[in-house]
Amino acid sequence: MHIFRIAAILIAVPLAVARAAPNPPVPPQAPASAVGPAQTADVARIEDFLNGLTTAQADFTLVGPDGSASRGQFSLSRPSRLRFEYTEPKGNLLIADGDFVIFYDAQQKDASNLPISQTPLAFLLKRKVSLTEGVSVIGYEHAAGVIRVQLADPKSPGEGSVTVAFGDQPLELKGWRLVDGQGQTTDVTFNGWKYGMTLDPELFHFEPAHAGKRGR
Repeated sequence: MHIFRIAAILIAVPLAVARAAPNPPVPPQAPASAVGPAQTADVARIEDFLNGLTTAQADFTLVGPDGSASRGQFSLSRPSRLRFEYTEPKGNLLIADGDFVIFYDAQQKDASNLPISQTPLAFLLKRKVSLTEGVSVIGYEHAAGVIRVQLADPKSPGEGSVTVAFGDQPLELKGWRLVDGQGQTTDVTFNGWKYGMTLDPELFHFEPAHAGKRGR
C-alpha cells in the first residue's frame, strides 16, 4: 500500500465519525508549472522556515472526502514529533513519537501505527526538511499572498500528492491537501499559530490509559 493511501486512512478515520460541517477554506490543488527562479526562491524560503522551527501549536480542522469535519489542537516539536489532539471527536489522537505515527480511536479504544517514513508527514518531521530530495515538485503557485507547492513521490506519481499551502507575509503554514490515487481529498487547515513554547515530552508519548493527557 502506497504511503499516500496509508496516510489517508490514518488521517481520515476520525472524520468518518465527526458530524458534517461546512468546509473551511482549504489549500486547493496547485497547478503544474515549470521550475523557475521564483519557485526555487520560494521553496528555499519554505525549507529555511521549517528547518528553523523548534516548537509550535495551532488549532486545526480536518475535512475528509465525504465533507465531514473534525477539530482540535496541533502541537509540533521538531524534529520528528507532532500531535493532533481532537476535540471533535473528543479523545481521538494522531501522534508522531519520533519513530511511528500512531492513530488512536477513542470510541473503539484501538490504536494503529506506521513508521513515520511511510507517511506524507515525513516531510515535516525530518531533521533537515527538503521539498526537493526524495519528492518531486509537480505544481507551484504564488498568488494572492499564498504559496502552494504540490509534492508527489517520484517513484509512484500516480498514487497521490500533497499540496502544502503557506501564507506569504509572514511566512506561515496554512495547511495541506492530501489527494490519494483515486482522487479523494483530505484537507488540513491551521489557525492561531504560536511558536517557541515549552512542550512536555510526554505530549508525544502514546499511552492508551492516558490518551487524553495534555502537555504543559
